[in-house]
Amino acid sequence: MKIGFTAIGLLLSSALFAQDYQRCGSVEAIELRNAEQAGYSKAVQNTFNSAKQHASQKDVNEPSPIYMVPVVVHIVYNTPEENISDALVHAQIARLNKDYRRLNDDTTDTRAEFLPVAADAGIQFYLAGTDPNGSPTGGITRTQVTRTDFAPDFLGNGLDDVKQSSLGGVASWDTDEYLNIWVCDLIGTGGIFQIFGFAYPPASAPNWPQNNSAPSPELEGVVIHFEVFGDGNPLATGPLSVADRGRTAVHEVGHYLGLRHIWGDAFFDGCTEDDGLDDTPNAASNAAQVCNFNNNTCVDTPVDYPDMIENYMDYAQDQCMNLFTANQVGIMRSMLETARVDLADGSVSPSGIEDLELANSMVSVFPNPTEGVVHLKYSSDLHLTQSRLFDLNGRLIQLFEEEYPFRMSAKPGIYVLKLQFLEGMVTKRVSIL
Repeated sequence: MKIGFTAIGLLLSSALFAQDYQRCGSVEAIELRNAEQAGYSKAVQNTFNSAKQHASQKDVNEPSPIYMVPVVVHIVYNTPEENISDALVHAQIARLNKDYRRLNDDTTDTRAEFLPVAADAGIQFYLAGTDPNGSPTGGITRTQVTRTDFAPDFLGNGLDDVKQSSLGGVASWDTDEYLNIWVCDLIGTGGIFQIFGFAYPPASAPNWPQNNSAPSPELEGVVIHFEVFGDGNPLATGPLSVADRGRTAVHEVGHYLGLRHIWGDAFFDGCTEDDGLDDTPNAASNAAQVCNFNNNTCVDTPVDYPDMIENYMDYAQDQCMNLFTANQVGIMRSMLETARVDLADGSVSPSGIEDLELANSMVSVFPNPTEGVVHLKYSSDLHLTQSRLFDLNGRLIQLFEEEYPFRMSAKPGIYVLKLQFLEGMVTKRVSIL
């Protein structure tokens, strides 16, 4: 992808060619940032190239370690309808985890020619359990504001307003340690530039020209329109129904972790541009918010693949998105090892608030009290990914590398067993005799 057009020209083209809404405003955000601070898009390009080289040295067939990314969701609302429920937030985290671990139910819809490159990213997300001050949190903030919306204007100005308290929004938490996601009214009432979400890719400060600075770290993160946030959002109706499964956030987090649109964001002929990755076929343009599996808009050699509309980084409907490729996985994982190295370092503990009804009705541990061996039973539609034992002061006592039964080496006493599922976290108190 080449980012060389003026911000105004690209914004106009995006607005005029969209049917009703544009799925993503990330390219426009990059253009605006580059117009404000010359060299930003070059820094993004250099970071991508470095990540690509880094990723080429990795084997992503069995991703290890599994990177755990702490998330804080800032719900910024004016009306009660915009103040979406905790359940939708939890559903969105579950959607991110299923799609990034390739445990989504619709992997069976991946076409045969793309199965060899479809990959598990080995990245999971969890709501943060502590805020930047070390205080307990559920990983969700709620702030009612006087602004009626955070829709950008005709030129795209105002994209970052929701991230700034001084402009009527909510300030980020430490963006080195947390993935900040803002949920707000990003569409407004009829502006020409209407988007579902946007995110900035990483840009490494050393690549900047002298006397230029990187975008403010406080602006890092993802912004999603409230009606398309969460898997199964009941507000995603009419034109918004193309994004009713929470995959706008999947797409934007992909940008946040360094991925580009697979058609290359070309202004005219997408067949001459691409996303810089070998395992995503060229496409003349995006999928235009439909699921047309007959699309084959470019001639590829030596194999002429159809357009990969099932890729999360295209603009198809949510219902036909179902994969990241191995090269995309390599980029995202390398970003967590380089440009966003502090994000998944384990310094932010997970929240236990997303237990919901899992702990009572779907997960049980026995015997309890125990003499040191604990068995686990849980619903077959849950996916266990990590199990840890803590003392009552929050100190990690034991990490269980293998599947249950858990053989605990702790002294007699009361402990907390934290079970991380893709669908949420379950916390159980265990008494060791």
